Amino acid sequence: MRNSEFKDFLFKSAVIAMACDGNIADEEIAEIKNIVSNEIYFMGYELDAPLQKNIDDIKLNGRNAVNQFLQEITSNDLNEHQELLLIEVLLKIILADTKIEDNELRFLHLAKSRLKTDEQTLIIKFPHQVDYLVDFNNYGQHEEFTNHINI
Repeated sequence: MRNSEFKDFLFKSAVIAMACDGNIADEEIAEIKNIVSNEIYFMGYELDAPLQKNIDDIKLNGRNAVNQFLQEITSNDLNEHQELLLIEVLLKIILADTKIEDNELRFLHLAKSRLKTDEQTLIIKFPHQVDYLVDFNNYGQHEEFTNHINI
């Protein structure tokens, strides 16, 4: 996937992770802004318009927006580095407000289940988040995100 397309895809993943629990916390918005401002893979990225566009899409389409994104993970044929960045961003957003919601874990595991990178590699890369990476509830075995999202 080309870099400019990957930036949009990665940003979209952050917004969905933020909104999938039905609550957009100030800490999550701050973390998205922090990531975009400080991470090299977002260098030069303007976030205001994509942020509003993605939030509006989730408000309008709810879980269908999430499921469409999950399909994009598979169809975009990400390389391992891109997959690791995706998991890194998802974890940062999910942990930003210090409240780990069931929908956030469900989304993380559904996203993770569509990656080629194995769980052992993810655990080695993110050892402090192992409790969130291991799918104790088998969420990743589901075909789609079925919970309602009301923002």
